[in-house]
Amino acid sequence: MPPIREVDPPRGLPSAVTFDCWQTLLVEDRWEVAHGLRVDALAAAAEQAGRPVAREEAGRAFDAAWGRHMDLWAREVTSGAREVAQWALEELGLDPRGDYFEPLLKRFEEASHSGEVRAIDGAVETLARLEAEGVVCGLICDTGLTPGRVVRQLLDRQGLLERLRTTIFSDEWSLPKPHPRVFHAALDDLGIPPEEAVHVGDLRRTDIAGARAVGMGTIRIRATNDDLTPLADADHVADSHPDVLRLLGLSPVSR
Repeated sequence: MPPIREVDPPRGLPSAVTFDCWQTLLVEDRWEVAHGLRVDALAAAAEQAGRPVAREEAGRAFDAAWGRHMDLWAREVTSGAREVAQWALEELGLDPRGDYFEPLLKRFEEASHSGEVRAIDGAVETLARLEAEGVVCGLICDTGLTPGRVVRQLLDRQGLLERLRTTIFSDEWSLPKPHPRVFHAALDDLGIPPEEAVHVGDLRRTDIAGARAVGMGTIRIRATNDDLTPLADADHVADSHPDVLRLLGLSPVSR
């Protein structure tokens, strides 16, 4: 990985910093655990529906439905666990209106509780330091299979939720990033104009383009994901949360 850009920090501390969630504040180290639980849940639903399937078939159906979700997300269309569960059942030739649907949906939504979700190194300290400096913080998160209500629980477990004045989730707004409305929603909740705010995230298409379009400063963090897509980059690039603080004009937290 190349070194972070040697650039001057933004002029003055911002009044607000908003953060992406996944690969910015939280990371799921063993995503395959949650994936396996969802495949198992789909196979169980098929069994309940009277059409038992091999686990491999359930896996293919789930992956096809997930791929459909990702295609829509790339086109800035919101979908989530409910739609993926419906599409996966339809891949198996099953009616999503059956009694097995709601239990399947719940297992899809809550599977991340069984994975290894943790705060990215330095994330808690960054939020605490910004709070101590009088900078208000918020979250703008695109959700996939894990809805906002579950992500809030995951953030709370890691000591992050209490530091976030607002949490904006795509499933609750029916809009994904980079739609300007979700960025304005966070800024309105924080009471801060965009020119006094910075957004930190890992993806150029959603985080960087969306924040820049509404007039916010931008930092791309590549602590766990280095987005090399050929799109416009952020104002600043950080390798870690201590780098984020440095780019905001603050010394890193001593640990």
